[in-house]
This record gives sequence, C-alpha cells and structure tokens, in this order.
Amino acid sequence: MDAIRRIGIMAEMHGRDLMRRHAALGLLVALPLCFYLASMGSGSRAVVAGGVGMAFSVSGATLFSLLSSEEVDQRLVLGGYRPLDLLLGRLGFLAPLGLAIAGLFSVLMLTVSHPYRPWLAWLGVSAVAVQAIPFGLAVGAVVPKELEGTLVLIGVVGMQLAVEPDNAVAKALPFYGPQQVIESSLTSAGGPILWPLLLTLGYGLVLMLIARAFLGHRLEVVHHEREPG
Repeated sequence: MDAIRRIGIMAEMHGRDLMRRHAALGLLVALPLCFYLASMGSGSRAVVAGGVGMAFSVSGATLFSLLSSEEVDQRLVLGGYRPLDLLLGRLGFLAPLGLAIAGLFSVLMLTVSHPYRPWLAWLGVSAVAVQAIPFGLAVGAVVPKELEGTLVLIGVVGMQLAVEPDNAVAKALPFYGPQQVIESSLTSAGGPILWPLLLTLGYGLVLMLIARAFLGHRLEVVHHEREPG
C-alpha cells in the first residue's frame, strides 16, 4: 500500500507541474496537428502522419516532466522513494493524458479523413500515445538535457514518418508497431493487428527497463561509512 500511495503522490505532483506549462503543451499538440494538416493531400493516409506525429506530443510532455524535476527527484530518493516509484508515478498521470490527446486527435482525423476501419485507426493512435511515454522516459533518462533530448525525439519520430514501413530501419524504431495498426485501418484488405500490438508492448517494456537503469544510476544514493574516530 505504501508503494501505491507513493506512486499516487508522484502522479499528482508531476501532473500539477506539467499542467502549469501551458505554452509548451500547446506547442507540443500543435506540431503533430501540423503534420496531419500538411499531409491531407494524401487522403486517408494523413491519419498515419497525424497518428505517428502525435508521439512527439506525448513523449515531449514526458521528457519535460522528467527533466524539469531532477532536483526534486533526488530529494525524494533521499526521503525513501525508489526510482521505480518516480517512473510509475509519471506513467500514472501521463497515460490518461496521452490517451485523452489520442482521443481528441482521433475524433478530428476520423471525421475528416474517413479511414476504412475507424476503430482500428483509433486503436493505433492510442498505441502511439502509450508507447510515447516509455520512449520519452528512456530518452530523458539517457539524455538528461532538454535540447538534446528534444532533438532525439524529433529525429526518431521524423525517421518513423519518413522511412518506408518495409524498410529495416523503420522496423527497428519504437513506433513501427502502432504505425502498422494505423496502416491496417486504411483498407478493407485487412492487415496485421495482434503482432504489432505485441511488438509495441515488448518495445515499451524494454524502454521502461532502460529508463529505470539510467534514472537509477543518476539518482543513486551513495552511503558513506563514517571512519572510526
């Protein structure tokens, strides 16, 4: 019960901190919207650009949440919190936020672009939102500076959008699974659903392990034994 209480406190604390950054959140949401609007000439395939581009919104919010509170995190670890508590607390707030953003984007894109299977497009966009959280946590833990971390986010999401889905590079990127689900929603011929979702889950777990390892190292508390007087 103590661990659940700590995670709940972390979720509330970081939620309040992130919600105060209105301008940053607005810009994060505007960028994938621009991806979608710029791709509307390609018909229903604009859903792919908007859905995958939304990863930048959620992973960017995650990155800023992690990097803006490093000093607070260090004090919390000194007070008895574990690095895993900090990660799960952020996940507890950011997952509902990401799904809410995914829902709003889905309503807009499904209304305008009309994919063949709307429920599957919604599922793929939601998978992008969920995957973006461990991705943002891993980037923030490995690259502990906002500018460099933001460039990594832009580079990875941009490559996922630019590279052809059957390319080996695309398959190695974190949003390949959700992208395949969105692609499957565009035609009546069907397409893979289960294995891309399982791939997304596996990739997300690996990213969480990376985030835990690097964040634990950065916040590690070293106890020094007193020398005998």
